[in-house]
Amino acid sequence: MSEDEPELEEVSIFQRVRQILIEPSESVDSDVIRVKARLLSFALLLIVIILPTIQLVLSIFLDNIIMILFSTLSFSAIYIISRTKYVVIAGIIMTLTLALMPYLFLLIEFNRTPMRLVMNLFIWPVIAALFGSQWLTSRFEALLISGETLGLLSFCHLHPAIGLSLALEPIIDQAAISLVVLIFTWSLNYYVSELEEHKQFLEQRQRELEVYTSVLTHDLGNDMQIVKGHIELLNESMNIPANMESYLSTTLAVSERMASVIKLFSVVGRGSEYDFLETLQTMANHARQTGEGANVSLMFEPDVRSADIRPGILLPLVLENLFRNTADYAGDGAVVTIRLGLVEKMLLITYRDNGPGIDAKIRPRIFRKGVTTKGEGKGLGLYLSKRIVESYGGTIELLETKMGTGAAFLISVPVL
Repeated sequence: MSEDEPELEEVSIFQRVRQILIEPSESVDSDVIRVKARLLSFALLLIVIILPTIQLVLSIFLDNIIMILFSTLSFSAIYIISRTKYVVIAGIIMTLTLALMPYLFLLIEFNRTPMRLVMNLFIWPVIAALFGSQWLTSRFEALLISGETLGLLSFCHLHPAIGLSLALEPIIDQAAISLVVLIFTWSLNYYVSELEEHKQFLEQRQRELEVYTSVLTHDLGNDMQIVKGHIELLNESMNIPANMESYLSTTLAVSERMASVIKLFSVVGRGSEYDFLETLQTMANHARQTGEGANVSLMFEPDVRSADIRPGILLPLVLENLFRNTADYAGDGAVVTIRLGLVEKMLLITYRDNGPGIDAKIRPRIFRKGVTTKGEGKGLGLYLSKRIVESYGGTIELLETKMGTGAAFLISVPVL
């Protein structure tokens, strides 16, 4: 037997005991209620154990034996209910019981020291407010605090041995603390509710996105396979003139590039299957084929190749758009250099080409919607590229270059 086995056995026993004493019933489905149920069961166990112990330590157990037994049996009964599917009812009963405790103790201990009076008037109502914040709505919690405060004021005023002057300060103090608990709980519940609604909204949008991408990849994927198949069939069955072969090759490369883009969308939500560097290499190869004579160079720093980089499923589309811009403006013999480096948790991508560069007149507005030199109906590429990069918490900027020496971009995005 190894040295570790006794520890494993001890942990197993502890978990088993915790499950028996604290874990809620399996019939409780809500995760929030299950958390509250654990706290309730744990608190009830402490009360059942500590309450008689305190009375023994103070040597007043025998004086209050009927009261202590009644309280212990009451909390034990609530504990048993909390272990069933009626845990919410147990929480409400627990709150009301705690609210009644100061009256029960004052009936017996009113002739004790003023400190005991203050403790009963202050501690029990505040504890009741804390439990009520978990099991009551804000409206009922406010009613509980108001009723408790008015009830204690009336009780102490009518009780001949206590008097309102002695009880007024602790009653007001407990009401103030209970109101703070109410306000804090209301604020917390409000924000939790808002977060829950936002979470549900995001989950619904995620499901819609998954359906949309499934339809997109299925239909467009099938269409692109038909396009590629027809092009290959034309190549094999017809004598293509020499001056037309380059056009057909470019069309085939474009269709393959679009097929890779469609495949990229198919891995949304399955990041573990997404290899950014491999995807980038594939897109660079297609860019070489679609641009006649294009020379695309990828340069990786050593730490980039050894790292598991997944900066965002749509980031390759940004580089795809830059490839297209280079092909449109640089023409034949375009040279593209892409350098990737890793600085702490940021992936830096530098993109450079040897095109004519970007006109100084539009450089300040290059990432705005509709800004282009291609004509009407264009100008969404860099605008959408910026939106994609920023959605991943990154930035894209146009670097300064001399006119006629090409364009350069720096992309910075956080990585996992």
